[in-house]
Amino acid sequence: MAPDTSAATASPAAGRGLLRGSAFLALACVGLYGATFGPAMPFLAHDLGVSLDTAGLLLTAFFFGSISASSVVAVALHTRSSRLLGAGGLALIVAGALSLGLAPSWPLALGAAAVLGAGDGLVVAGLHILISRSARDVPTAVNNLNLFFALGAILGPLWAGGLLATSGDRAIVYAGIAAVAAVALLGLLRAPEPLPTPAAAEVDEAFRLPTSPVTLVMGAVLFMYVGAEFGLGSWVSSYARASAHAGVFAAAVLTAGFWLALGIGRVIAGVYFARKHDATLLLAVSAAAAGLSSLALSLAAGDLVLSAVFAFGAGLCLGPVWPATVAIVSRAGLAHDTAAVVTLGNAGGLVIPWAQGRVLVGAGPAQGVAVTAALCGLMFVVVSGFRFLRRPSRAA
Repeated sequence: MAPDTSAATASPAAGRGLLRGSAFLALACVGLYGATFGPAMPFLAHDLGVSLDTAGLLLTAFFFGSISASSVVAVALHTRSSRLLGAGGLALIVAGALSLGLAPSWPLALGAAAVLGAGDGLVVAGLHILISRSARDVPTAVNNLNLFFALGAILGPLWAGGLLATSGDRAIVYAGIAAVAAVALLGLLRAPEPLPTPAAAEVDEAFRLPTSPVTLVMGAVLFMYVGAEFGLGSWVSSYARASAHAGVFAAAVLTAGFWLALGIGRVIAGVYFARKHDATLLLAVSAAAAGLSSLALSLAAGDLVLSAVFAFGAGLCLGPVWPATVAIVSRAGLAHDTAAVVTLGNAGGLVIPWAQGRVLVGAGPAQGVAVTAALCGLMFVVVSGFRFLRRPSRAA
């Protein structure tokens, strides 16, 4: 018989607090390693003997692992314990981070990135399902969960930039990330299973392919968003170093500013959701404003101060996109639709960030950043069409 995990906590309230705290720390860890790629990419390329744009294939391997894991969740594991899915993902993150920090060769580094990505897919899909099953106010709960992603993403570049600027040792950078993941893992293992809300308990969760137009359209939006957010977050450090000759730590600070702004954008989204406003309107405005900010960032190439301002603006406007998209799907579909839309979204990371790096290295930093502006423009077109078609039913 399985042990009673609730006995490990002093009270049901303490157990729920441990569960939430561990989930928040896990999402902070996701932000931590995700934002570390930017400052670390030139060092990874140098250590592994590949060009900077070739090193961008680490992002492709990472997203391949993430998509593979979240697909398994969507197809077969969405009815299993979301707490244990998150714990399993964190174990893979520990292994992947340590391996990426110590990998002596390019093939081993690609494998480590894929393992890290598999952990990412389990954590992100599993913990979003946990929230959609157990929270009474899903949009606000999803937004709060993702605020911790933003917190980790702010600290990640500062952690990596500071260590790499002084020691140049990537092993220390990724060992620290593994330590954070290990703490979150222990917390999830000790926490009790979440109690589902009455609405979630009544839902038939037999798997079916996502056919809802809402899920498919929001999956397409998230596909472009992941490419735009992760691409810009991964390459803005290299953009600053190439266009304005910024130092390692200065470029890392600019990257942290982007993720800080993204976190502020998610705070704004939380206030917006608390007032029960239309999520699709926020999504359309955010995509348009992010596109304009990214275009301005492209045009500001060579000026470090203006680049920092416009990178901040792009992050601020991108911040509400993920929680708004997931909230729309959560309101319209079943719990497994959340995993499905995350999988569709993460597919944007397979090619787009790597391709953006190729453009940045081959055509120039301004052109590289312009890729983000183009993606945001496409998001705006898709969301505007979705709003127009959905207007008669006033849905979402």
